[in-house]
Amino acid sequence: MTVFFKKTAEQRGVFTMTSDEIQKIAPPALPLSFLSEFMADGRTPARAMTDEAMLKFLPALAGTGAILELGAGSDYYKKFMSSDQPYVTSNVVPGFDMVLDMTKIDLPDGSVDALVSVFALEHLFDFDAAFKEQYRVLTPGGRLLLVVPFMYYYHAAPDDFFRFSSSALDKLLSPFKVLSRQSIGGRWLIFAEFLHEKKAMGSKLGYFARVALRCLALPFLAKGLKESDPRYALAFVYLCEKERAG
Repeated sequence: MTVFFKKTAEQRGVFTMTSDEIQKIAPPALPLSFLSEFMADGRTPARAMTDEAMLKFLPALAGTGAILELGAGSDYYKKFMSSDQPYVTSNVVPGFDMVLDMTKIDLPDGSVDALVSVFALEHLFDFDAAFKEQYRVLTPGGRLLLVVPFMYYYHAAPDDFFRFSSSALDKLLSPFKVLSRQSIGGRWLIFAEFLHEKKAMGSKLGYFARVALRCLALPFLAKGLKESDPRYALAFVYLCEKERAG
């Protein structure tokens, strides 16, 4: 797999979406049809809204270069992209395309065209090292798509250490040029998320109790389908670029 990431200046990828087009990307919103999915115990509101954000922002990484996802949980988001473009998943544990430690990425400087990190940095105690490593391995002009939680529940994998405000992210990402920053969700979506008890996520409530809670959550969810509020965001999505020298 490392063959995708050993590049000369002539081999660097070219993105099809321009910076101006990226800045016009609208905040993620859920369709009205998600209400029925929610009542059927489908995706959680946070997952669904994150999926909408990824559908909007992943095309900004489309082009001639390879994409490397750091801290991937599966190949879930790989399926969002064209199979014609190399999309490599990685984690610190086996079972992925590559085994990589986000705090010590075993790749050369400036060797990666595009990076993706979704709900991964909160699981790293030394997150500052991970930000520096992402900057180091990106090629000049390369892009980073980052999604991190803010007002989101504790989820150990195996540990869950931090939450990131937009102010903190602005400072941590200051070496990059931020092309777009957006909030995922708001206060009403938070209420719906908290009331979505899923057996697959460890809920000990019975079936009818879980249905009752989803019914209770439905008005909040309906109000929050298109909400994007940085004060009560479930997560933040940033699309950044490593500026070219000179």
